[in-house]
Amino acid sequence: MKKLIAPEANLVAVADMPEPEMGPDDVLVRSVRSLISPGSELKRVVPVEGQTNQTWPNHDLGYAICGVIIDKGANVEGFEVGDRVATMENHQEIVASPTGPGTVHPTVRIPDAISWDDAPFILWGRSCWNWTHKADIQVGESVAVMGLGLVGLLMTMWSRLRAPGQIIGLDLHESRLELAGRVGADAAINPAETDAVAAVRELTGAGADVVFHCVAGDAVRSFELTQQVTRHGGRVVMIGHHSKPLTILFREFTGKDLLGGNTDYDRDHCWFDVGARLIEQGRLPVGEIVTHNARFTEAPAVYEMLRTRPEEAAGVLLRWDDEG
Repeated sequence: MKKLIAPEANLVAVADMPEPEMGPDDVLVRSVRSLISPGSELKRVVPVEGQTNQTWPNHDLGYAICGVIIDKGANVEGFEVGDRVATMENHQEIVASPTGPGTVHPTVRIPDAISWDDAPFILWGRSCWNWTHKADIQVGESVAVMGLGLVGLLMTMWSRLRAPGQIIGLDLHESRLELAGRVGADAAINPAETDAVAAVRELTGAGADVVFHCVAGDAVRSFELTQQVTRHGGRVVMIGHHSKPLTILFREFTGKDLLGGNTDYDRDHCWFDVGARLIEQGRLPVGEIVTHNARFTEAPAVYEMLRTRPEEAAGVLLRWDDEG
């Protein structure tokens, strides 16, 4: 069986590994597609200054697999061999996916109308629902999305479902600003080319009611901009995980709310199904943000691109079947 691993820092390889063992509550799934989550996965590939828990080889790459059930454990109910499912397992040809009660990362059925290319995005439904719920976007409110990578683009789509007055996307790269416009942003601002604070205030009057901070890594100055584009009385939902300390600007958060994206997180599996229905209905145009769709054998080059030229990518799919 083939699996993606990081054998050493800054390198991803396709390795031969034994097939996983299937427990009585598991199903065995042959992978067809997987979706790369650059923000989470690159922390397992690239050394991060100040983090002491990074070790290699690292076998924990990926958590969005879609495929077909090829076997099931003795206790499994509700799933059959041949079913199309999504599961939060690593990038590999065959995965053992849990179905028992109480599992945090469940096996999720894929509706027939959803293509393989769209199916991995089902696994973002629970998080995106939680973050929009945390923001409590009211009809007509203004929303800004800081950082338009995979997560920021998904939050642009999910914010649109709340009927905001406008959505403003902010990013340093024109290609991502264009993608945001395709999936629901009403305005796009490049802080490298314009006074972003003035631009947001011109659009909103006093600043955004809600800001989703979707930047991660060492780009800590972005958090200062997030504070400045949020209106007095507004709220910031912190989604991105930074690798360096963040600065709270003088008097910025005494009149604003800073909300942790993972506080009071609802782990109910139903939110995966909600996301699946929204994709099926065409209300989440996830296909618009796929910038790369590569055979898994090309993964080393794909991760090198994500490491050295991240601005080129948004949604990155890997194909594990024989098609294409």
